[in-house]
Amino acid sequence: MKERVLILGAGVIGSVYAVRLAKAGFDVTVSARGERLEAIRAGGLRIRHVFLAEEERADVRLVEGPDPSCRYDLVLVTVRAGQILDALSALKPCTESRAVVVIGNNFSGHAEQAALVGQQRFVLGFGAFGGYRDAGAIVYLDGRTVEQPGSERRNPTTLGVMGPEAEPALAFAKATLESAGLPARVSTDMVAWLICHAALVFPLAGGIYAAGGAQERTCRTRDALVLGFRAFRELFRALRRLGVRVEPGSLRSLLRMPEPLVVGMLSRMLSRDSARVAVFGHANAAGGRDEIAGQALRLDAFVREAGAPLPSWDRLLPHFDPGRVPPLADGSRTLRLRPW
Repeated sequence: MKERVLILGAGVIGSVYAVRLAKAGFDVTVSARGERLEAIRAGGLRIRHVFLAEEERADVRLVEGPDPSCRYDLVLVTVRAGQILDALSALKPCTESRAVVVIGNNFSGHAEQAALVGQQRFVLGFGAFGGYRDAGAIVYLDGRTVEQPGSERRNPTTLGVMGPEAEPALAFAKATLESAGLPARVSTDMVAWLICHAALVFPLAGGIYAAGGAQERTCRTRDALVLGFRAFRELFRALRRLGVRVEPGSLRSLLRMPEPLVVGMLSRMLSRDSARVAVFGHANAAGGRDEIAGQALRLDAFVREAGAPLPSWDRLLPHFDPGRVPPLADGSRTLRLRPW
């Protein structure tokens, strides 16, 4: 039998990993609570790809928390950011795990997290899946399409560590995911990667909320997209002042692109069915907006230390709080596009 894997959290990310690993022969235990736990008990752990119309099930052990008497070789922590410390604290009795991977929008507090499980086995990660719950099943996207359904098209999980003492844990986690058909890549500066990812996606989320949250309304409200892109640039200027490296390097080309080109590209991208699931599904999900708002405020506190002006970001911030300010006028195009 292959290694034992514990997954803390049975949302979109955790469920996809659980099914993939279980079908690859790993001994998988999933920790879930409340309604999600009852849904899995009633209907099994099910994931359904948006485009490929395939529903998959997997047999896993279900628990409400880690069992100190069990040895888990790999632990994947896929809970929301505000739940990470509690999840890692619950792992303290499980001292034999070879790697503990925290996966998600987790761009701060890493030293405290690592201290709870040990620097030598602490790995940071981000899984590029998106989706939502539908009648007990997880509906998800992973990069595959009807035209390109092969497993090689699955989006990779990005992994990294804070120091060389965790390199063996990183190698083990990467090899385990890849053996289950889950591509993985390594970032040499995962802390910067996570911060930069936050500075990319939260301005976009702010633009969506400024437009009222609906997909069609967002795509036709150009001012929301303009503010989102300008806020993205502002945040990256602040990060540079703070000495944060742009990671991955491909983001540099996006920062240099002319505003009209990016705004048009955003409008087209956000109008797709994939955006309906991966972007709007998460942004408007129950609890999703609260998590995003909390993370946006944490990012705001971090970038303020740079002392850089953030006018567009300042305009978006109130929209993270539902009902605090009215949305932009539907279809508004009052902001002149800058040609640079």
